[in-house]
This record gives sequence, structure tokens and C-alpha cells, in this order.
Amino acid sequence: MIVTLNGVVLQCASFDFYYFVLTWPQSLCNLNPYERSCCNPKTDKKPTDFIIHGLWPNFNNGSFPTYCDPRSPFDKNQVSDFIGSMEKYWPSMSCPSNDGRKFWSHEWMKHGICSESLLNQRNYFLTTLNLRMEVNILSAFERAGN
Repeated sequence: MIVTLNGVVLQCASFDFYYFVLTWPQSLCNLNPYERSCCNPKTDKKPTDFIIHGLWPNFNNGSFPTYCDPRSPFDKNQVSDFIGSMEKYWPSMSCPSNDGRKFWSHEWMKHGICSESLLNQRNYFLTTLNLRMEVNILSAFERAGN
């Protein structure tokens, strides 16, 4: 499931819009069980709702920037005061390291850093979490009767 976020402020960026990407945890684990293993997040609770995969800058032509500036690595201190929300809404399902920091670092280095002109690292993660709070797909499905 991909939800797009587009706004006037993005016109000054070096991309056209964002994909706000959510994942249904069980689908992720079922994609290819022979090549991908899934573990419960660090909290040891299997997510029962859509989880954040990332916020990805994109171009109107379908391409997207990645790994834009390796000089600005992930800094866990930027998310330390909202780590509980990160673990709940943006957990890693990867094995053996189900600690979200590795996944968040990957998402920052591959996607987030490409929008650093608009969102510094802290605001990239906070904005993504805030979008997750506003976009409740599971609730919409439940209201629609699945």
C-alpha cells in the first residue's frame, strides 16, 4: 500500500513528491519465506496493524533518488526522545537483528537523506510518525467491512 503526500513546499526540493509506504507485517513475512525470515520486533509483540516502511522522495517520471549524501549518517540521538513510538510504528521485522535502529539507518541513508533540504533527520522521522498517526488504513478497512 502506498499513500502519496504532495504539497507546495516540495516544489523547492530536488524531487517532486513523497511515497509514504506502509507494510502489513504478515504480507512482508509471506513474500518469500525461503529467502526472507521474519522476527517479531524488539518488543517481542507481532504487529497487528500496518507498520511504517518509509517516506521516500520520488520524481514525477517514476524514478527516485537514493543514497544522496553518505556524509550524514543515521544518528540514534535524533530519535531518542520518541524511540517508543519508533519501535511501535516503525519496527524492523528482519532477522536476526530485529532492532529497529539498523532498519531506520537504512531508510535514512537510502531515502531520508535525499530530502534533507526539507526535513533534517529528526524531522524526517517525526514527520513520518505523524503521517502514520493521521493515516489509519486498518481502521478504514474495518469501517468498510474488510
